[in-house]
Amino acid sequence: MPLSRLLAVSLISIVAVIVSACGSSGEIPEADSVDSLGVALQAAGLRVKGPLPNDVLSSRYFSIPGVQFDASGEQVLAYEFENDEELAAQRGLVSPDGWGIGPKYIQWRTEPSYFQNGRLIVIYDGDKALVIETLAAAMGEPFVTAGPV
Repeated sequence: MPLSRLLAVSLISIVAVIVSACGSSGEIPEADSVDSLGVALQAAGLRVKGPLPNDVLSSRYFSIPGVQFDASGEQVLAYEFENDEELAAQRGLVSPDGWGIGPKYIQWRTEPSYFQNGRLIVIYDGDKALVIETLAAAMGEPFVTAGPV
């Protein structure tokens, strides 16, 4: 094989690998568990680290500590409840504007959005369109949001 053709084939192969690693298939799977949330975030083309233990403050928002994901530098908090009753009770603690959970006022960085699917509640305190759109596609529209979605 001539050297120029070998270089061309190599270059095409490298570009194909980069495109497949950076792009998403357009199909965002449903997220109704911590595991499926990670898959959905990755399917959108986000670089995902986690699930990791929540930091000290966000571990006390609900009755369970939950986990967090780093999705291309954005923090996504996830709480998977044992049963529907606990989920309903904890979801009911979220204030209509999203700035409080029960008696706790939370100093969010931006305007939080709360998503729920199955027994999973996810909080995203950010404004990155790709993260918001991915969570809405995987979990449905937020049940509380302090900002536009």
